Amino acid sequence: MKKESHNDNQNRLRAENEEKKKKIEAEFGAEYWGKPEDNKLPPEIESQFLDHIMAFENAWKDAKQITLYEFLGKPTYRKLEELKEEEIHDELNLLYELMEEHQIGLDTICEVSEQELYRFITEELLFQEKDDMQIPGMITHYTYEEFHPNHAYDIENHSASFMRSYLEKENDYYTTFLSGEASKKSWHMHFREAFSSFELKKFDITDLKYDLENNNGQVEFECEFIAVVDGSGEKLWFNGNGTFQVVYQWDFWCVNSVEFPTNNKL
Repeated sequence: MKKESHNDNQNRLRAENEEKKKKIEAEFGAEYWGKPEDNKLPPEIESQFLDHIMAFENAWKDAKQITLYEFLGKPTYRKLEELKEEEIHDELNLLYELMEEHQIGLDTICEVSEQELYRFITEELLFQEKDDMQIPGMITHYTYEEFHPNHAYDIENHSASFMRSYLEKENDYYTTFLSGEASKKSWHMHFREAFSSFELKKFDITDLKYDLENNNGQVEFECEFIAVVDGSGEKLWFNGNGTFQVVYQWDFWCVNSVEFPTNNKL
C-alpha cells in the first residue's frame, strides 16, 4: 500500500476539516468560518480545535443546570467559623484540589486573604449554577472579582489606561474609557487636537474616592507630559496635579471630566 505523502495528508485533513465545519454549522448553527484559502491554521491544529467544538456543543445541548456543589460530588466541608486560623490554609488547598480534579479554576485579580477565599467558595461559589458537563482539556474559570469587584483597583487601572491612551495620537481608543455624557461632549477632542504629539513622562495616582450609592468618584494624580503644538512645533510642559471625575456606568468606571495641570513653555 502506497504511503500517504505529507501534501496528501495535509489536503486530506483540510477536506475533513471542511466537512466537520459543515456538520457543526448544520447541527449547531455555527457562524461563518471564513474562506478556506484565508485559513492559516495548520490542519492538524484546526482538526483538534473543531473536535473540541463538536464535543462542547454535543455536551452542552443536553446539559442541565446544577450547582457547583453538586458538580463536585457534594463534598463534605467545614464552615469557616468551625475552623481554627491555622487550619484554613490546608482546608482551602483541599477545596482547590477537588475543583482542579473537576476542571474548575478560581482566580483573583487582586490579593485576597485565604480566609475570605474559603468563605467565598463555601458560602457563595459552591451554590452557583453551571452546566452539568465536563470535557477533557476544557476548564471552567471563575474570578473572585466578578462577584466582589475591587472598585479602587478598577478605578486606578481605568484611569491609568485612559491617560496613556488619551496621549497616544495614533488611535482614539481612549474614548472607550469615557462616560456616556463625556463621549457626547467635545472637550476631550479639542484639547487633544490642539497638539500633534504627546510624551508622557509620569502619571501617579495620589488619592481616589468613590461613592457607590451615587455611582461617582474622584481621582487625584500627579503627571508630567510634553505636548507639541500642532502646526508650530512649540513644546508645552504640563507638570503638576490633576483630577479625573469618574462615574460608574455599565459595570465600568468611566472618566467623566478631566483637569490637567497648567502648562509652561519649554
